[in-house]
Amino acid sequence: MIGIALRIITQRRKSLKAKTVFCFNLLYLFTIWAILPLVVLVSISRHTASELFVFANAFFLAFFSLGVCFVTSVAISRFTSDDRKITISVVLNSSFQNCTFLGFPIIYALLGADGLGPATIYAIGISVPHLIFGVILASNVAKKRITAGLVLHNIITFPAAFALIVAILFVTLSAFLPSLIRDTFDVYLADLFFALMLLLVGFRMPIVSPMKYLKTLTTVSIMRFIVGPLVTISAILLLGLNIKTDITPKPALIMAIMPPGMLNLVLALRYKLDLKMYGTLIFYPTLISLFIMLPVLFLLIF
Repeated sequence: MIGIALRIITQRRKSLKAKTVFCFNLLYLFTIWAILPLVVLVSISRHTASELFVFANAFFLAFFSLGVCFVTSVAISRFTSDDRKITISVVLNSSFQNCTFLGFPIIYALLGADGLGPATIYAIGISVPHLIFGVILASNVAKKRITAGLVLHNIITFPAAFALIVAILFVTLSAFLPSLIRDTFDVYLADLFFALMLLLVGFRMPIVSPMKYLKTLTTVSIMRFIVGPLVTISAILLLGLNIKTDITPKPALIMAIMPPGMLNLVLALRYKLDLKMYGTLIFYPTLISLFIMLPVLFLLIF
């Protein structure tokens, strides 16, 4: 809410707008290149190889939910005869949720540092496909040429994915991260980092009237808050997991009700797509996720 308030205040004062945007752009880069990699590294390296094997369930839950939402959103857009721009906006915002900037802080707040391990595996299961398909689909709308090299570059240079590989090597080789680093993160950095991430989420969300995009907004909301969670619950039951006692279902369910990812807005900026539409599809589902879906889920699983 502070981030949203800062955006509203600074947008109305030209003297503050440029400086504030510059500062939040720096915060975004700091989050991508420092905060997220450190969160991933510490969250994974605190566990053993056998525990990571158990966390693999989270990757399956993420990928299964992503696949169903992706295919279903394409089918709905085809059925309603949406044009290519609308179809791709629906697919991107229905399939890829905000697992990092919003999901990680909420997991940490509700489940503590122990919940970040499976949450990280889940987030990678969403984020890597998001990078691949996000660039491909956005380029398609903008009618720009896409190459395999560009897609591969986006994956390799994604710092959180690189940090995951390093963390898994740490665990596999039993070269555990020094306790000083873990303790420093837990005691001094975690709260600050996650607060900054939430501040960034608020500031990066443009406030737009929902009426023009009500149909698209309704479709995305149904996919994110009904189809996604139901598919995740079905997958949990399919795997024979217990929501109350097993370690992966709670983080997966929390991630499943997260709103569309901030990367979609970044793609809209980069490829000159409809910013108002993407802003609408991120802003209002974020409010629904935080103030309706999350309290309901909290009452059901805690």
